[in-house]
Amino acid sequence: MPQYLAAQYGDRRRYLVKALREISHRTTRLVEGMRKRDLEAPIPDDEWNVAQIVGFLRDSEREDLLALRIMTRVDGDPIEERRAIHSPQEERFRARDVDELLWEFLTLREETVWLLADAGSAWNHVGVHPFRGEVTVFTWVQEMNERDLDCMWRIQRARDAFRPPGAPMMAGAPDV
Repeated sequence: MPQYLAAQYGDRRRYLVKALREISHRTTRLVEGMRKRDLEAPIPDDEWNVAQIVGFLRDSEREDLLALRIMTRVDGDPIEERRAIHSPQEERFRARDVDELLWEFLTLREETVWLLADAGSAWNHVGVHPFRGEVTVFTWVQEMNERDLDCMWRIQRARDAFRPPGAPMMAGAPDV
């Protein structure tokens, strides 16, 4: 029985690492398939535009990588509050910034993926968050995955909303 449990949790970790990599690449393809003018256009029923979402992803990844480095290095070290949620309004990301933001996001994401792939038993480590208390690496990564999925689907909705009538879907894009 213990071998089954170890395999079950090990598979979930590999799944999360794989999801982090794949969602980041899918998000990049969605953004790269959009017209520049649509990157700053307001998304229907959303508070941010695509440029702001990409900036948020880059800033979030920077914060998450720092927190994960702290947590995997020393179990129980303090970690900081996530502040990236405020950056889209503070930074005023523009369409001209998107290529650089995507590159930085993907570069940081690859560092995150390598860190997690080599983390081993550090997946069980915790960081001490100022408001939440102890947070495990595993929980932190699950939250990253959920955030990425939310951002990807918001960008997908924007791309679909801005696609000219009758224009073909991007290759491999879901028809949702």
